[in-house]
Amino acid sequence: MTHITNEPARVYHGQLRPRQVEETRERILDATVRVMARGLASVSIPAVAQEAGVSVPTIYRHFGTKTDLLAAVYPHLARRAGFNHLPAPTSVDGFRAMVGAMFGGLDSLGDEARAAMASPAAEEARRTSMPDRVRMSRRFVDAVAPGASEADRDRIARVMVILTTTSAMRMWRDHLGTSIDTAADDIEWILIAAIAATDLPGGR
Repeated sequence: MTHITNEPARVYHGQLRPRQVEETRERILDATVRVMARGLASVSIPAVAQEAGVSVPTIYRHFGTKTDLLAAVYPHLARRAGFNHLPAPTSVDGFRAMVGAMFGGLDSLGDEARAAMASPAAEEARRTSMPDRVRMSRRFVDAVAPGASEADRDRIARVMVILTTTSAMRMWRDHLGTSIDTAADDIEWILIAAIAATDLPGGR
């Protein structure tokens, strides 16, 4: 039986409702990271809902689709690592500084977050965020290599995206055992070499 009431609808005062919305989003994203860290091949919305202690419809109200949820994972981890405070680089020196800060930020994340980024499910999240990362990288390359051809700038942008993925950074730090400075120097050297290659006689 439907209960009809004449009571006025509840009104949320001040910043209470927006704060609750943000807290729920953060709880869902933290739960998504924990689910990813279990090494599953894919992330399911019901599994995230159970982990977060919310309903499945709540997740869809906040993120719309599973793709939207996964697309929000890397920005969420970037905020936790402090990447959102890094200025967009407009020079090679600025890029090197950003890379060094990114390595430091990754080191500051806990084991659970690092396990999530190394999990098979992370590939799903990485694919959803990749177009935005390529566009950001291309804007940087346009600033530092404006005289290069379109094809070369696209090529350098793709290389820069690959070199700054969490998996590539783990390779430098965990597998090669390099310091943050050495890893940042290596990536800077590759960038400078790539830009110089566009000026070679007979270049593309």
